[in-house]
Amino acid sequence: MKVVKFGGSSVADAGQFKKVKQIIKNDKSRQIVVVSAAGKSDSEPIKVTDMLLDLEQVVASGDDADPLFKSISERIIKIRDDLKLPVKIENDLQNISQQLQHCSHDYLISRGEYLTAKLMAAFLGYYFVDAKDILIFDEQGLNYPQSQKRLLNVLASHTQLVVPGFYGANENGSVHLMPRGGSDISGSILSNLVDAELYENWTDVSGILMADPRIVAHSQKIDSLTYDELQELSYMGIGVFQEEAVRPVREKHIPTAILNTNQPEAGGTLVVSAHEEKKYDHIVTGIAGRKDCTVITIRKYQLNKHLEVLQKVLSVFQKFDLAINSVPSGNDGFSFLCQQCDITVHLPVIIEKLKQTCGVDSVEVNQNIALVAAVSLQLSKRPAIAGKILNYLDNSLIHVRFVFQEGSDLKIVFGVNNDDYEKTIKRIYRESMEHHLKRISA
Repeated sequence: MKVVKFGGSSVADAGQFKKVKQIIKNDKSRQIVVVSAAGKSDSEPIKVTDMLLDLEQVVASGDDADPLFKSISERIIKIRDDLKLPVKIENDLQNISQQLQHCSHDYLISRGEYLTAKLMAAFLGYYFVDAKDILIFDEQGLNYPQSQKRLLNVLASHTQLVVPGFYGANENGSVHLMPRGGSDISGSILSNLVDAELYENWTDVSGILMADPRIVAHSQKIDSLTYDELQELSYMGIGVFQEEAVRPVREKHIPTAILNTNQPEAGGTLVVSAHEEKKYDHIVTGIAGRKDCTVITIRKYQLNKHLEVLQKVLSVFQKFDLAINSVPSGNDGFSFLCQQCDITVHLPVIIEKLKQTCGVDSVEVNQNIALVAAVSLQLSKRPAIAGKILNYLDNSLIHVRFVFQEGSDLKIVFGVNNDDYEKTIKRIYRESMEHHLKRISA
């Protein structure tokens, strides 16, 4: 059995629905279909989920919500009518309308997936299952045993299902929304629950590229990588696959194929367990990063012997609810990295508290820093790769502010100035490709 997920662009209109149906017809083992809310298309510049978020704001402000709700309804009804489906979707829309003034955020924002999945189930002739009836969340997260029991009960009577992504239910039956992009997570969870042979994630790109195509034109596709490599790339900002969607399939060693609904014949990227054989063609698997970081470095003589100082520093960051990365910078120093947008407003107060309450000798702040990560399993097997990359960057006159290689040995991160971000990615990519070509010619 295969679980297949189709993103918003794959279900944006009737034409995209027809592409999905052809993909499903080509492989009868695609038995569980997960769909996002209808996304952008040439004629529809706004995702249904974004329209629902706007609707929530209109309702909260007390303004007239009827025009926007009518636009959402017309979009859903148009897909139904273009496909000539005998589905009374107006009944569902009326039910949503009646609850607008008192429904929860999670309920309202999940309705895009709910409505899209209802139409897809009718179009495919599959059985519609409301995600809140099978995916149950408690205080610890998804309740896997209970969710699996519910799903298997449905599969005992219906072997072909369409399930809306992005949400499940709390133990009291109320809708529980996942993080944005949660349909990836839904598909991954369902694959785990049924021990799928393959999880297919259909989107609008033909797999994962080695580097951002906006920076590296015609970037080569990664044919295969491991879940560990994918998680590191996702964490550093690659947007093809939701980071939280990795764990459910990885722990069951279920391979994931990332494919293009608009070009199914183009192939994609296969993500496999670290236990499987993998051929290495490049010195790095992929390159990802982010700009606009702030680096705060604290210094204290023999800091490694003063853990109480680090505890006080961390408590300061915690008070401001900051997501940070940290890395040692010698016996006397420690650096903390976070996104500039998260810290800029509170930065003066944070610096003052660090200086006055934590017992540090000094605090150094560097802003407008970009992080560029080269990810590859080879880094643990060939330590010289890090030195080679540094040499490439040095030859390109790129000022590397700092370097750290995390304990996983999968990723080496270079801190450079924002202005050198694109140049750094291009340089690492070019040298990786030249290394690949040299191997071929040899």
